[in-house]
Amino acid sequence: MEGKKKVFGRKARIQSGNIHVYLRGNCRYNVFYDDRDRIEFLIRCNNVAYKYDTKILAFVLMDNHVHLQLVTNNLTNFVSDLLKGYVQWYNRKNGLSDKLFKTPFSSACKHSDKWIENSILYILNNPIKSGMCKCPSEYLWSSYHFHLNNKNPLRKYIKIDTEFLTKIYPNRKSLDQAIMYYKSDLDDIRDKRHDIWTRVTDGFVIKCLNTLLKGRNIFQISEGEMEELIISLRKESGASYRQIASVTHESYEFVRRTLWRSLR
Repeated sequence: MEGKKKVFGRKARIQSGNIHVYLRGNCRYNVFYDDRDRIEFLIRCNNVAYKYDTKILAFVLMDNHVHLQLVTNNLTNFVSDLLKGYVQWYNRKNGLSDKLFKTPFSSACKHSDKWIENSILYILNNPIKSGMCKCPSEYLWSSYHFHLNNKNPLRKYIKIDTEFLTKIYPNRKSLDQAIMYYKSDLDDIRDKRHDIWTRVTDGFVIKCLNTLLKGRNIFQISEGEMEELIISLRKESGASYRQIASVTHESYEFVRRTLWRSLR
């Protein structure tokens, strides 16, 4: 008797529901360099959400990745249209033709209100966990400012459905406490390591990078200039090899070789 045929390969992606989406830069490269990039991404995200009748419950734009919490029935179409449009715009702006985001993207359907709540808190906690700010109000590029803040400047770029979180946290104090003290199981594991070395933030590295560039376009400098930039960036910021590779869009190996040669 012939048994059931096994199907190997990636599990089919859930297309409908309340879904957390994670979009990471290819090779951990930065996907945003300035506010113009971030605004363009939000506008396109809003347009695609309207096209596919999708609600955006939360978002955060980090330097090299994005988190979104969506209620949708067309997940893959939503993400594909969003990334296709933004990457084409980004490459035209910078004279590039490279792949910007890692594919396939990551997603996880949240099946209960508690899971949805934790997912949104995780998203809004990202800048704090990364050391980019001490409280959520200090970081502009997240959906935090859509809650209890009618003067939020990002409202003209994207629409956020705040009903779910507002029912749980009806005032600013309760929401701030929930975000600031949110910890995942993975965070507890990291805390137990007692790491001696503290990494500088990606935001600080980008600030140093822009100072060193002095208005030049990083995608239009020569290889020799890039090597000098990498050496100076390491000296000025104390950034890791991975961080330097991420913000310069160079390979880890190129950064390692450049810095190794500078010590000879």
